[in-house]
Amino acid sequence: MRERNREQGQAIVFVALIMLAVFGFAAFAVDAGLTQADRRNLQAYADDAALAGTRAYLTGASANTVHYIAMQYAGRAIGLGLPVAGCNSSASCPAGVYTSGGYTIDLEDPAAYVLDLSITHTQASIFGRVIGANTLTAGASARAEPPGPVANQALYAVAATEGNAQINGGGAALQTVGGDVYALGSFGGNNGSHTTGIPPVPTSPGGTPCAGAGATHLDVGGAGNSLNYTYTNGSTPPPITNVPVPSMPDSAAPTLALGYQTYTNTAAAKDAFGNWKPGLYNGVFPSGGKMNPGVYKLINVTSTISLGTIQNTTAVAPGTENTNGAVAVILDSSDTGNLDWSNAQLNGLDDLHPPFPQYIGPRDLVSTHNFLFWGGNGAGGYVGNTSVGPGATTNLSGIIYLPETNYSSDGSSSPVYNGSFFVATMDVNGGGNGAQVFNWVCNLAAENNNAFQGGLVR
Repeated sequence: MRERNREQGQAIVFVALIMLAVFGFAAFAVDAGLTQADRRNLQAYADDAALAGTRAYLTGASANTVHYIAMQYAGRAIGLGLPVAGCNSSASCPAGVYTSGGYTIDLEDPAAYVLDLSITHTQASIFGRVIGANTLTAGASARAEPPGPVANQALYAVAATEGNAQINGGGAALQTVGGDVYALGSFGGNNGSHTTGIPPVPTSPGGTPCAGAGATHLDVGGAGNSLNYTYTNGSTPPPITNVPVPSMPDSAAPTLALGYQTYTNTAAAKDAFGNWKPGLYNGVFPSGGKMNPGVYKLINVTSTISLGTIQNTTAVAPGTENTNGAVAVILDSSDTGNLDWSNAQLNGLDDLHPPFPQYIGPRDLVSTHNFLFWGGNGAGGYVGNTSVGPGATTNLSGIIYLPETNYSSDGSSSPVYNGSFFVATMDVNGGGNGAQVFNWVCNLAAENNNAFQGGLVR
């Protein structure tokens, strides 16, 4: 009998241990479920906040504004009111860590137009304290980009980034610019009878005023403008002074197609029809004939880069979109020869649609991003001179971005540029009856990347 009672006592202890283990596992399961549910909610909050923030980049917002919008979305979800210490407004909300109550929000900018956002939540456990786990921590993170290409507005029909944009008339010609102008020095001409003209409102290449555009203006980097220019209606507006030098980010540059080929001789660079193929040109360059659509990068060219009489294989009206036939030429500091496009007829405009969300079709099919020539910025940029004439018949459409290059046009030349023309300095002399024309393309912009992408990329 005593033995049986002793066994019963052992059984009670054994059952108690089993029950304790069962309750422990149950407590762990309840708290794990609570943590998992919290993590799912945090993931939704992080996704929404990161996407909402990066959408603002499509309107030209700053990183501070993007952070503030993301904080608004995340804060609304977790009960965190704004402003908080360190994030006070859309102009003052830097990347960093923000904590309130049991929540921590971390905002980081790993690359241009990219936002990393993470949320961590610490709360008291329900049953876990039985086994010494007093708190539960859950977290989630998201990486987002704007859901589509980022537009970089070209802004200027003509921009001289390091000096004057001097456009002197000659003969019977009036030198014209179809949109806004920037000059670090001065803009206009010194020939009073052939004053450089700009329209009161920016116009398309055909002369139609751009919808919604304000008055055409001259921006100068200095205190004033010493050359003469006029609105084509005869009035002379004052220049806007002390404007920062405009530039395009490297992320907007044309991009070589995946699987591009490298060419070291011109014979290999032509297809069966004798047309040039896009790709990397090492020590050589296309000249004369026709260029297949795509991006052409030139490196190590030491001779004059004379493009000759060259055109797109698919031609459209100048200043209009050439979705399937656009070309772009990239140069860098390894190219030491000067550039001559005196008789080139080329178009790099591949996407003139408005940015997301207005347009959702295919974009930038040949990756020129509306550039025709790209010379880069700073020490790695192309610094060779560019000249046309005499007798130039140039007609180029697209963004010509050569901010380290000095441009000159001489003789009885009539070059036409449709789009945006960035150079270091400009010295144009009409001569004879030459007419120098710099048409603007309404709402012209360059876009980062070549297709719709972005959104959540975590």
